[in-house]
Amino acid sequence: MTGDGERQFPAGERQLFLDGDDLARMDGLRRVFHQPRKRGAVIRREPALGGNPEIRSAPVWDPQARVWKLWTICITPEELHGIAGLSGYHESRDGLHWYQPILREAEYLGTRENNLVYIPMGDGCTAEILGAVYDQGDPDPSRRYKALSFTMAPELAILFATSPDGIHWTRVDTPPIASGDEPNFSFDEKEHLFIATVKVPGPFGRSHALTVSEDFENWSEPEMVFHADEEDQEQARRIIADRLADPTLQQPVFNHPEEHAVDVYNFAISRYESRYIGFASMFYHTGRAWNDRNHDGFHHVQMACSRDMRNWRRLGERAPFIGPSPLGSGAYDTMQILGPSFPVVRGDQLWFYYSGIRHRWQPPKAGPERAAICLAALRRDGFVSLDAGAEEGTVTTVPFHWEGERLYLNAEAGNGEIRCELIGSEGQPLEGYERGNSIPLAADGARQPAVWREREFMPADSESPVQLQIWIRDASLYSYWFE
Repeated sequence: MTGDGERQFPAGERQLFLDGDDLARMDGLRRVFHQPRKRGAVIRREPALGGNPEIRSAPVWDPQARVWKLWTICITPEELHGIAGLSGYHESRDGLHWYQPILREAEYLGTRENNLVYIPMGDGCTAEILGAVYDQGDPDPSRRYKALSFTMAPELAILFATSPDGIHWTRVDTPPIASGDEPNFSFDEKEHLFIATVKVPGPFGRSHALTVSEDFENWSEPEMVFHADEEDQEQARRIIADRLADPTLQQPVFNHPEEHAVDVYNFAISRYESRYIGFASMFYHTGRAWNDRNHDGFHHVQMACSRDMRNWRRLGERAPFIGPSPLGSGAYDTMQILGPSFPVVRGDQLWFYYSGIRHRWQPPKAGPERAAICLAALRRDGFVSLDAGAEEGTVTTVPFHWEGERLYLNAEAGNGEIRCELIGSEGQPLEGYERGNSIPLAADGARQPAVWREREFMPADSESPVQLQIWIRDASLYSYWFE
């Protein structure tokens, strides 16, 4: 039981600094927003399949087969979407090198020698896999894989499917949910909650609503939770002008200044440790295309965080989490960037798989390789750090109860030091856990135990909460947790 303003920190759940909700005070520290390091394309165009791959998903680990599995979309020509959706199925043992098993499940371009999979829709129609997760806790092995898909007939909507292996799919008999063409999907394993976002109209164009399910059959009524606002529009005019003036970046084909604006092309929600995080693919329109069908423009991926998936806080003052690569680099993410669905934890790193697209409307002399699946990597918990220079800074948490015996820090302190102190309910340092007894952390490590002289473990559980105060000098702190 916790009182007002108190927190409960479960064992193993990392506490990050995405917002200040868990902090009582911060002095002399800077909150620094970090971007991942791009590692380039990992899945490229497959000429035999006639298309450029994209994803609105992320790899999932199959513990039985001991491989990563990933489903790509946009394999089939545009005229087949909605009636013959097909997805490419890929496997990898390291997440970097992907191969395409010959499955012989679907005929395409006159052959079944391919890696294509689909969701049967009846009447000869098929649907692609837009997002998939692995639900290890489902007692029915035939339902361990769960997917979200999209259909255009008889109306724009999302639907759901299950599979024993990620290859053979069965549609779930649940009513479709109305959506535009950019849904997203993830699984909160801790709460056993399936999370989907659907595209809906909003105050500034494309916006996104949330629907959730505990059993993958009964879904909540979609509720709008994320859209562009006035501040986005103000920033958009500057961002577009800067883009058009930069010769190192890919330029749009169409530019009509009176149409410059921004909306949210895709919005992915997922659970990460103690928060929900969101990746918003912000679409900056530069002008309507010649056929008046859609806008030309480019994307930045922004990041946001939330406790309840309904109230969102933008991170990094709306700076790009993933931005465009320059021309001449050989990269694919020069124009359109469709953000990651959720981060993949790989040891002490987070891996982000996303779609990189070289142009939205084809410029003259464009090559056939238009899109690829790209990878970026970030230090685990590395979204936001609290940084101090030569002058020491401090951060103090709100009162909390904890589960576990040891305190761990994810910190970069190779050129400085970090010390910790526990404060009791009366505001006094706990005996043995004072700052003077804290052995300084002076290394770079994603998992460093906090140790006090003669006090390696946390104090015995008490009904009274404690606060954690951390002193930082010439170092960066990313997270803390208890085990």
